[in-house]
Amino acid sequence: MATNEIDPRFWFEHTSGQRLYPYRLRNRDTGQATFRVARPGTGANREEHQVELADVDHVFRHVFGLGWSVRLRGHDPKFNGLYNASGHSIVRTSES
Repeated sequence: MATNEIDPRFWFEHTSGQRLYPYRLRNRDTGQATFRVARPGTGANREEHQVELADVDHVFRHVFGLGWSVRLRGHDPKFNGLYNASGHSIVRTSES
């Protein structure tokens, strides 16, 4: 999967109606494209607090099993960011 390409295996629906999907970001230091997740309450929007995962199945387990946040994007770039399934701007997910 290429950098910035969404993975449609799961999604979050924003209050705007926009569906948001996990996507890979390229790490500037390593050159690897990975998904990014973050443990709640860690200053998660900072890159050093995010964990890079190569496998979307691991991302799914972190997000829905452990309650972590995940970097998501939609068709409108203004909604790109870090989201949690129970966040105030998320009305439902593919798993709800």
